[in-house]
Amino acid sequence: MSEPCAKPAVLIIRLSAMGDIVMASGLPSTIKKHFTTDIQLIWMVESPYKGLVENHPDVNGVICWPKQHWRQLLRLRHYVTLVKSIIAFRKQLRAYRFDLVIDAQGLLKSALLAWLTGARKRIGFKSKEYSHWLLTESHNKPLSSQISSEYVYLGARFSDMPYTLVMPLTVQDRNEVDKAFSKHGINGNVISIAPYTTRPQKHWTNAHWHCLIKQFLEQEYTVVILGGPQDKAEAERLCSDYDRCYALAGQLSMTGSAAAIERSRLLVGVDTGLTHMAIALNRPAVALFGSTRPYTRTHTTTTRVLYTEMACAPCKRHPVCHGRYDCMQQLTPQRVIHTATELLR
Repeated sequence: MSEPCAKPAVLIIRLSAMGDIVMASGLPSTIKKHFTTDIQLIWMVESPYKGLVENHPDVNGVICWPKQHWRQLLRLRHYVTLVKSIIAFRKQLRAYRFDLVIDAQGLLKSALLAWLTGARKRIGFKSKEYSHWLLTESHNKPLSSQISSEYVYLGARFSDMPYTLVMPLTVQDRNEVDKAFSKHGINGNVISIAPYTTRPQKHWTNAHWHCLIKQFLEQEYTVVILGGPQDKAEAERLCSDYDRCYALAGQLSMTGSAAAIERSRLLVGVDTGLTHMAIALNRPAVALFGSTRPYTRTHTTTTRVLYTEMACAPCKRHPVCHGRYDCMQQLTPQRVIHTATELLR
């Protein structure tokens, strides 16, 4: 945790997940533009995502919410220890004397954390959990098909400067990719794919991925499969029948994966944080969106969002197609390869 200082202090709360943190990455610079004096801008995040924000050029410090520790104490019924831990965390937060807290998460847990800071000004969104009752200023989330629309809306309250995503990479991140590529003998024109995410309705079919990989390989590209540790086995199965197709899922850190995207000619991905990273890095990207459809418009000319308009879409978390996910099925490999080829030109 960063040490408090005498500067005016602002806290952004966006605890998770990877894609949302990337899409909120334009907030720090936008907020700093608002203040006429130098400020200390802190970001509160869950520990696994610390690496995404700690090297942000406009973030002065990171506070990690001890979610897993609190959850473990609750599971073990160590209630007294849990209360003491919460009180200690509140003391740490209040030592900063935050002038402003921005709840960019919009959930009850994030609003509670904002309230714990004791800041007099706490801004965020209204929610079904009534988390806005713990805020001093709340807004309805904007209905927009623009990338990062809710964070753009929050940022616009402070500055009219263009909202720009930031994906900071370090020498260590790039060295990590150099070592991984060298280990597997990866060179030449690399296409990265990001097939995995948390919900099945976001997935493209394995048959479609196989077809796409074959076409990229026929065009003399090298294919790299990215993902987290939980995706390692599936990624290895997906590329097991091909030369010049490498499963790096689970072998790279989050920021290392971003560095791999930076090294790629193109990324094809579903609604996952890696796809949003490609946009932040201004790398050519083909985004395959179905029932979730986080956005259809981006700020960059190097991104193509493929999405099928259907009467039931977007259905969010409540699919009505009995697991067929028709919206993703209708995104054919031929359509994707045609779009990718246009971008690669």
